[in-house]
Amino acid sequence: MRFGVDLREKAFLALEEAVQECRFGRVRQTYALRFALAYLWSLKRGDRGCYGNFWIALVGDNDLHRFGNADRALTEIYRQLGVERPEAPGWQMWHAAQARHRREQSISDQAGP
Repeated sequence: MRFGVDLREKAFLALEEAVQECRFGRVRQTYALRFALAYLWSLKRGDRGCYGNFWIALVGDNDLHRFGNADRALTEIYRQLGVERPEAPGWQMWHAAQARHRREQSISDQAGP
């Protein structure tokens, strides 16, 4: 049954990445994210509120609230599935998102006005 656990972990990683990316702006609501949310919900069907909250939070207008709301919704998704949210993936995704943002900022600074 390892395949199912691996797929669950990949789905969580996709959501962790989206949470960290939303620190810098709205996250594109892709079919991949939609699939990850739907897959995780299918593992233990219940209240879909936190899944919807996550989806909506990714495109919020306020940078500070966008991240906080998405992060809280993701924590609730972990809780509903009975999975403890590990710290390492979030930090790894945060560092990767930060590096990506710096590169993009550097490129736009070089391009000038």
